[in-house]
Amino acid sequence: MRCVILGGGGFLGRHVGKVMATAGYELWCVDMCPPHGPESTPWFKGHVQADYWDVDHWWAECGEPECVVHLASSTVPATASTDPVSDVNQNLIGLLKLLEGLGRQPSAPRLLYASSGGAVYGIPQSVPIDEDHPLIPIGAYGITKVACEHHIRLAETQYGLQTRILRISNPYGEWQRPNGVQGVISVFAHRALMGLPVDVWGDGSVVRDFVYAGDVAQAFVTAAHHQGSARVFNLGGGGGHSVNHIIKTLEQLLGRHVERKTHAARSFDPPINVLDIRRAQEELSWTPRVAFEQGVAKTLEWLRVAVK
Repeated sequence: MRCVILGGGGFLGRHVGKVMATAGYELWCVDMCPPHGPESTPWFKGHVQADYWDVDHWWAECGEPECVVHLASSTVPATASTDPVSDVNQNLIGLLKLLEGLGRQPSAPRLLYASSGGAVYGIPQSVPIDEDHPLIPIGAYGITKVACEHHIRLAETQYGLQTRILRISNPYGEWQRPNGVQGVISVFAHRALMGLPVDVWGDGSVVRDFVYAGDVAQAFVTAAHHQGSARVFNLGGGGGHSVNHIIKTLEQLLGRHVERKTHAARSFDPPINVLDIRRAQEELSWTPRVAFEQGVAKTLEWLRVAVK
């Protein structure tokens, strides 16, 4: 199967590309910031520098793919809240252009969309959170993701697209840069390696769901040929980990104390957010394989070499 990964040069794009290539897919990368040198992502047959929504630009060059993986995003929760207009323009309007562009093609590809397993649900009414939990986002990022999901569902009727929506918890692992505003494990691991304190809001008891990015990639492989009726799947680590546990894990792996810089608790942080992944286990035959401690160790190993 020929597949295009929109945002293939990014953190998740690299993981998904590497795993899908191993599974036998012919892969193309569409990204405004393609990886530096094709040797850094040898699993791609080709790279096209283009906006993800400019389907007329990349469709023929990528050989009329049968599957499109949409990982391209210009925001994270913090930046979306700061500038919600840009978030909508880039990610919602961009998605509408993408759907229209795919609908113009002679053959409708399958579209796999990376949504958010935390932001779309808002404050959990029950834990673990299943896919039928009410969608009541409390931030601009989640609102845009929910709107995108609704338009993707509509595109099945409008354009005949086969779609699957993957709501990912908090992915982490190699290629996640620690100098952004998202990715607590990468940020904490890098600061710990540098001997710097990590920022803790409250007492460190807040629990979140973390899933190794290589495991997420495996779910995209199975979603690409899923034939069931379900369209939405939670992807999480199968349990939760507190901020305190993240720090303790880093201390055990590094063999030394990690200093904390404590701040007042934030009112908008739910005390716990963990996904119910039974649907993905049953319908995609997917389950996370990399244990939390193993995944954090992989992240540390990559950061030692790649980030100075």
